Amino acid sequence: MQNYSFRKYQFLSLRLWHWANSIVILGLLGTVLIRKTFLSWRTNAALIEEKMKAEGTPVTPELAKEIAVAIRNPLWDWHIYLGFVLGFLLLARILIAIIIEKKSPGFSAIKVAFGIKQVPKEERTRALHFTAVKAGYAIFYVVTLLMVITGFLLNFKAEIGLSRDLAATTKEIHEIMMWFFVFFVGGHIIGVVLAENRSDPGIVSDMIHGGKSEQNPRSE
Repeated sequence: MQNYSFRKYQFLSLRLWHWANSIVILGLLGTVLIRKTFLSWRTNAALIEEKMKAEGTPVTPELAKEIAVAIRNPLWDWHIYLGFVLGFLLLARILIAIIIEKKSPGFSAIKVAFGIKQVPKEERTRALHFTAVKAGYAIFYVVTLLMVITGFLLNFKAEIGLSRDLAATTKEIHEIMMWFFVFFVGGHIIGVVLAENRSDPGIVSDMIHGGKSEQNPRSE
């Protein structure tokens, strides 16, 4: 019976990539969340107008907006910096897959999951779960690539002469894909917790110290 466990030896490069990628994506989501809440220019512009008026120095809505946007801009700079790091990490992940990682049982799992290869029901169930999770990761990488591309287009829209309509469409796509990351992060955490308590206990620690390998048989 093929082993469809997600526990396997995790190379140091992959572990470093995993945690760095996690920090960057959470950082990107965090900058968006703060931008939409505490540093919303609409909310802060109204607050600036109200406070300045109460002090006897009223300001125009345009100036209040300009001040609110200026307060928010340093946070948005961090969003851009993290976006560049995400692009670098995506390239690094591709290189890790090509140079370091070994062949996974992915194609075998697809055959079993869809009945191309006849196996016991229990193995087919695990193969189907394995295939679904791997498909989720594949979608994650595709969306990450699209997120990086649209982010770069928006950041350099003036330099490349992106039209206003195309820039608006690109921004809409970029923001829609952000919600994929919100749901993916939540689903990933839930999935890891379930795996820890069911079929793959130790999966989190494997991503920290590497797990068991032929070269390191004593590692757990």
